[in-house]
Amino acid sequence: MSYAKRLRLSTGTQTRIFTRQSNVTRTHTLDTLPPEVLEMILRLLPLHDVASSVRLVSRQCSIVATSVLNGVFYGAGVRLEAIMSHIESTMPKVATETDLLACSKAFNALELIRAQYRMLRAVTWRYIHPPTREKFPKLCFYAGILLDDLNNLLRLARVKPSALTGSHGPDSCVVCFISLCKRFMNYFEKVSERKVNRSALISGCKAVDVLDCLAEGREVVAFRTSTGRGNRGGIINMRLKYVMRRAWFTCLEVPSAPDENSWRDEQRFMYLRLRRLVGSVNEHLFEKTHYERELLLQTPTIPSPRPPPASTYSGYGEYGGQFFYYGNMNKYAYESKFKFTSVDEPEEDRETETIHGAPCFDLVFFVVLRCSPELAPLAIRSSLKSDDLESPTTNHQQELYLKVDVTCPASVANRLPGHFSWELRSPRRGHRSF
Repeated sequence: MSYAKRLRLSTGTQTRIFTRQSNVTRTHTLDTLPPEVLEMILRLLPLHDVASSVRLVSRQCSIVATSVLNGVFYGAGVRLEAIMSHIESTMPKVATETDLLACSKAFNALELIRAQYRMLRAVTWRYIHPPTREKFPKLCFYAGILLDDLNNLLRLARVKPSALTGSHGPDSCVVCFISLCKRFMNYFEKVSERKVNRSALISGCKAVDVLDCLAEGREVVAFRTSTGRGNRGGIINMRLKYVMRRAWFTCLEVPSAPDENSWRDEQRFMYLRLRRLVGSVNEHLFEKTHYERELLLQTPTIPSPRPPPASTYSGYGEYGGQFFYYGNMNKYAYESKFKFTSVDEPEEDRETETIHGAPCFDLVFFVVLRCSPELAPLAIRSSLKSDDLESPTTNHQQELYLKVDVTCPASVANRLPGHFSWELRSPRRGHRSF
């Protein structure tokens, strides 16, 4: 073999080896990794880094990071319920009253966490897990630091439940988590949801999802399925009633600003009012319930719990020619305003008496709903047929009619409008709300 031929063979072999080495090197980039492998890697990282850094690297990383973050959020709900069930089942088995009180306080803290989680799910689930994918791409639960905090709280609840509580209520880590949830929901509705919420067929029954987060006061008055337009079956018909103790919700007509004509902002502010009102009612309810639980567990060796102070929440806002004033007060604020106690009675026997003619502050929301199964509230989706939920539909086939009637006796007692109605219906074909 000539020297020139040996040189060509040697050069070709080296080129093939270099090419194979280059190919091996290229297969070790993030974008060329199988999604399953990349997902396994991302689950080992802090979720804050996944949301704020890895998700922004490329389209492939964004898709996988979104799947990881959304999955962790949904999985946290299952873990939370399992931990609460475990703590509740261990209470009858504890040895001392001190351990029983510690378990009760940990359960109280987990109730506050669960209330925030349910509200987070009500606000985001239609966008991070849309029932009809053709309308808009799936959004990401991008609050990675919130998920890290939630995972940390669940870990503490599993290995050291007493770390969730302080001397007078939940620990600071629980309080910070609740505050972070509220800030994230405000941002999500203002930025992420507003971009895609072009019609009522996207937000669906979100108002019902928010009201369903009430810890008490929900009643299903009627529920049935019927035939919709075009002989389409499975249309949901519901009537629901929500009662909020010691609460008010008043709407006044005011001059409208020229630039306040956005349908998206009108919906966003209504969801914000409902969410804040439900959250305040729940906080006052848990405050009272947790105090009464500690009283039941009181023994001579355990100091008496501190009674909750009188507390009142109120909010207001104006948009599109309507001024809203809403809020609620806890039991102790109501008693200090409308009831009296006998000073001569001892502290343990002191009982409150109602002043004759005290106004009823029971705020009532009555909801009439008719909608397609894919737009149904989250609370009833598990009872619907899977064929109705998974069948692809188009916009003109979907139906939605939602009417919320609010009756406020407290407003009537103060000579303000005591009734407010809000309607949400599917747009006409070819019509889009902005």
